[in-house]
Amino acid sequence: MTRQLRARALSSKFEPLTAVPDDPARSRLGVVRFAGTSFNPVLRAGYPELTVFLADDESGFAEIWTSSRGVESGEHKAITYAHDGEYLFCAGRIPPCDEHTYAARLAFRAALEIAGKLGYHHVFRMWNYLQDLNPRMYREFLLGQAEAFAKRPVTWSGLPAAAVVGSPGGGIVFHLLACRTGTPVTIITPNGARGVYLHGRLFFTAPSLDDAEELMSAANLARWGVDDGFGLHDITSLKVYARQPGDLSLARFECDTRLDREASVAFLLATLLQEDNVLEFEGVVG
Repeated sequence: MTRQLRARALSSKFEPLTAVPDDPARSRLGVVRFAGTSFNPVLRAGYPELTVFLADDESGFAEIWTSSRGVESGEHKAITYAHDGEYLFCAGRIPPCDEHTYAARLAFRAALEIAGKLGYHHVFRMWNYLQDLNPRMYREFLLGQAEAFAKRPVTWSGLPAAAVVGSPGGGIVFHLLACRTGTPVTIITPNGARGVYLHGRLFFTAPSLDDAEELMSAANLARWGVDDGFGLHDITSLKVYARQPGDLSLARFECDTRLDREASVAFLLATLLQEDNVLEFEGVVG
């Protein structure tokens, strides 16, 4: 399927929390609300809705994942999900606890059980928002996550396909995307940018727009056996995480001057796993 058809099949955009419009031509696969608190995922009008504690009333927004196909949804062991025959969206939350390995193992086993049961065997993108993120906590969480994947009939491209961000509260919230067909290809660069290429699109994380540009270039993708290439103007949606308000202001200016005007962009203050990074960019290209 061409890149354009894939883009129509699965897409994401950002909308204000107070006004999340319906699109009669598309079905909602999942909604992630960035607000001043966290809630367990719920089914809302036939789609999963997850709330992440990473914004306030003024800066909050909703990330809306939609499909051009009909969507079916459900719940399984506190995991909410929706799928359209090609893509699966799953969302979960782990309340604050001290046993991060055990809790992550249980939560991801539940998510992967439903993914395997429904036939979505390729997990190609994950987002993890961890309260009070630090290296030790993340190692414990990652161990439980890896143990869950080791026991289930799904594949995973690992850390390069996962975003990890610290939040001020709410425990651990996560959501993931899996597909039924295609083989995800992990893409990495020495500068720390990483991503996964699937169905003519690149889902990426990078410490700067320059690093993202290098990651998505035709020259770099060719090193990983991918015959494709992108520029910053091909970014369709982008979240920018910053440690400090001043860094966020600089990122806004850079995005305004370097990205296509049609790109959907959102900005958040957050704790970053890599101590040397003041910014992190994660989004979708193609």
